[in-house]
Amino acid sequence: MKTITLSNRFYYHELDEKDASAIKNDLVLYNSMLHKAYKMLTLKNKGIYMKSSELHKALKKEFGTNDYFPLSVLWKAQSLLKANHEHHQLFIKQKKQQLKRIEMKISKKQKKIDKLDKQIQKLIEKTKEGKQTEKDYLKEVQVLKPQKKCLKNQLSQLIFKRNRNLQIMERPMRACCFGGRKLTKLRTTTDIPHEQWYKEYHHARNHLISVCGRRQGKYSNNLFKYHVDENCLIYRCSSERREIKLNIKFHHDAEHLIKAVKLPHNTAGKAVQYDLIDCKEYFIMRAVIEVQVEPAEFNRSMGTVGIDINVDHIALCETDRHGNCVLLKTIPMNLTNKTRNQRKHIIRNTAKKAVLESVRSNKPLIIERLDFKQKKMNMRYEKKTHNR
Repeated sequence: MKTITLSNRFYYHELDEKDASAIKNDLVLYNSMLHKAYKMLTLKNKGIYMKSSELHKALKKEFGTNDYFPLSVLWKAQSLLKANHEHHQLFIKQKKQQLKRIEMKISKKQKKIDKLDKQIQKLIEKTKEGKQTEKDYLKEVQVLKPQKKCLKNQLSQLIFKRNRNLQIMERPMRACCFGGRKLTKLRTTTDIPHEQWYKEYHHARNHLISVCGRRQGKYSNNLFKYHVDENCLIYRCSSERREIKLNIKFHHDAEHLIKAVKLPHNTAGKAVQYDLIDCKEYFIMRAVIEVQVEPAEFNRSMGTVGIDINVDHIALCETDRHGNCVLLKTIPMNLTNKTRNQRKHIIRNTAKKAVLESVRSNKPLIIERLDFKQKKMNMRYEKKTHNR
């Protein structure tokens, strides 16, 4: 299991001018290398570029840095490429489900059209025999033929939609958009001044340095040296070849970081990944630690705690060893008219309350396995309020 701990803020105006400039230069250098590495790996997957062993040397030669930035950049680019590939596979799977649904609708429409054709053909034969009445004529002209025309129109739209989805499925995987597609489109859709837009876009593209950890060594990382006793973090710049000393204090879960740094050389769990996150006026440090957690051993013979997930609450039930209910509880979860981050916060707190009930009773937590992918495909053409 991985856990993170965040540091205090480091304001640029409080640092030495050369140190602040070196950090900003490193942010641009790291992300420029990341964009280049992602492009090189994309071409390599297409069989157009060099071998994997030569990518590291090419980055190091082009940007003139030591080994540590290219290693971290390639690791980050590979993870981004893998995530994009999995997202593309999920997208193809969803499109296939949509195609099945469209094919079913096309089949139903075609059967209705064939049925109307038979009725119209019977009326035509009746007319040839001279047995058609005024009622038959009005039924053919005012009912059957308009229905057929409407169904044909719906059928043509469904066929167009099917062909369109087939074309979309043949497209290659979408590349990663550094800086965000929202900001990219914002330049052409709004009248924001170019300088203001470019400032936001430049920050979105160059706001993070992520250096992977290393368990061979004293400080668990190549570029960041955390001196636990002195509460000091030394950062080795790659652009100007200088060391920056930061008086740092980590907050939540800092004990895991201290434990990882103090582990012996080449021990599992010693590697610590450090992220430098730029927040315009200041930056913070984030440490990612691998924590070895042994799963708790629960005995179902003493009973269980089961939960049922609903729209606005979680229903919780605790049973004894005979299966009898000993506790019923409702945990409210109001998600209406909330932003995305607010909903995440409410869901996190609600889940925490349910887990604490399981810890209190020392019984395993039973949760239903929900998968709404197929359900969403079936409800695609329903009303918005009903789907919600």
